[in-house]
Amino acid sequence: MSIAAPRRQKAETGRAAKAAGRSRQGVDRVYPYTYLVPAVVVFTVFFLLPAFFGMYLSLTDASTYVPDTNFVGLANYRLLFGDGTALWNATANQFVYAACVTVGKTVLGIAIAFLLNRAFRGSKVLRVVVYLPIMFSTIVVGLLFNYLLKSDGPVNALLKPFGLANDWFGSFDLALYSVTAVDVWMGVGWTVVLVLAALQAVPTELIESAELDGARPWQVVRHIKLPYIRHAVNLAALITFITGMKGFDLIYATTGGGPGTATEVLTSYVYKQLNTGSLGYAAAVNVFQFVLITVIALVINRFVRRMEATP
Repeated sequence: MSIAAPRRQKAETGRAAKAAGRSRQGVDRVYPYTYLVPAVVVFTVFFLLPAFFGMYLSLTDASTYVPDTNFVGLANYRLLFGDGTALWNATANQFVYAACVTVGKTVLGIAIAFLLNRAFRGSKVLRVVVYLPIMFSTIVVGLLFNYLLKSDGPVNALLKPFGLANDWFGSFDLALYSVTAVDVWMGVGWTVVLVLAALQAVPTELIESAELDGARPWQVVRHIKLPYIRHAVNLAALITFITGMKGFDLIYATTGGGPGTATEVLTSYVYKQLNTGSLGYAAAVNVFQFVLITVIALVINRFVRRMEATP
């Protein structure tokens, strides 16, 4: 008995140690996920639930003027796609706006980033100046440019002697592109920051080796710097395009969707529908916009990944 007791005690101690080890492993597996709980709660409360509620509203005749809400199925979507002219005009304008903003910010952002990547007096001040507009209120910027670019504004006063004066926000042909130019001026600093950070991460050894091998500056840019910063450029372009597909505040502050429907985009179209009190129809437009942006973003992301995978 004196010999068996220590054996039993040793076996029990081993089982207890194994149980404690399994428990510890379980805690170690669960512990990292506890940090996700606050983010999941915030995302669910402020994003998922409103999204599902909006989808539900799109299937009802909800209105701010009528207290009762009835389920109407796909009636709002049939009405939306039945009124094709307004919807497709707003969709086309939104796509053109997003595409122009993306091209403008990407091309100009890359050019400015390469300029600021060089060491010269005042480069740090210039970096601040380039990024500064993005910190301004969009409404304030819109009102400011509305004053500067009006038909009798300061810009036209300077351009009039050269015969270049125009009603920039009042012209059916120029209004959308004028808003695009203001958006590019305001937001190009964000692209510059991303691209500049990627440029400064390019190994100097690669550049020095290429220069020792006789590579010219434009060859260094083309074969070393541009491939190395491609991921940053792609990210900036993708996010800029998605943001452009949701653009509203600058358009509202400058043209309000006019003249006529020249700058009418999906978001301003939703705003006008909300002003009529039709919550269900406005929600249907929002759901259509969400699906459109998601599909386009997935296609662009897949294309970008394939391009990055290509050596």
